[in-house]
Amino acid sequence: MSDSRSVGRHDDEHLRRFLGARTRGDAVEMRRWWDELVIDFFDRMDGFVAAAHKGRLDDEEHELAVAMSMARFSKNLITTFDGISMGQLVNACKTLARGICIDVQRSAVRRHEHEGPSLDSGWDADAEDRPTPAWEADEAARRFERDERSAEVLDLLDWALPQISDDRRRVLELTFHGATIPEIVDELRVTSANAYQLRSRGLKDLTTLKERYDA
Repeated sequence: MSDSRSVGRHDDEHLRRFLGARTRGDAVEMRRWWDELVIDFFDRMDGFVAAAHKGRLDDEEHELAVAMSMARFSKNLITTFDGISMGQLVNACKTLARGICIDVQRSAVRRHEHEGPSLDSGWDADAEDRPTPAWEADEAARRFERDERSAEVLDLLDWALPQISDDRRRVLELTFHGATIPEIVDELRVTSANAYQLRSRGLKDLTTLKERYDA
C-alpha cells in the first residue's frame, strides 16, 4: 500500500468520525477528530496555497500563508464547514487558501503605493488571462518590491515569534525553513504526535498575533 493511499484512507476515516460526532452534537469528539484532520491536511494545504498564488508570493510569504491557512483550518473551519464529503472539505480548503494568499499579499503591500490592478483582480482568471502586475513591467522594480514584501513578512515574524512559547516557536522556525515532521522529530527529540501538536498550536498563536500586528 502506498503512503498516499494510506493517508487518504486515514483522511476519510477521520472525516467520517468527525461527521458522526457533529450529527450527535458531541463537541469534544468533533474537536478530537478535527485535530486529526488538521494533521492529515498539512501537506495538502501547502499544495493548495501554491496552486492559489501560482508564484505571486515569495518563499517567506508562501510559508506564512500556509501557516495562516492551517491555523484558520483548525480554528474556524471546524464550525463553518457544513459539508459531508472529502471533496467538499478539499474545496473548502482551496477557497480558504485563496483568501489567505490574497490577505498575505495585501498585508505585505499595505504600506506602499501600488499602481496597477487591485490585489483581488486576476486570482480567478486563467494564467494567460491574468493582468500582469505593475512591478513586473520592470525587472529592477519588481525585485525591489519583492524584497520589501519579504522584509515585511520577516518583520512580522521577528515581532511575533518571540511572543510564542519556546517549544512551539522552535517547531515553527524549523517549519519555515522547510523541515518535515520527521526532521523536526530528529532535531528536537520529540515524538511525531508532539511535533504535530506543537506545530498546530504554534500556528494558532501566530495567526492570533498577526491579527494584532495588522490592527
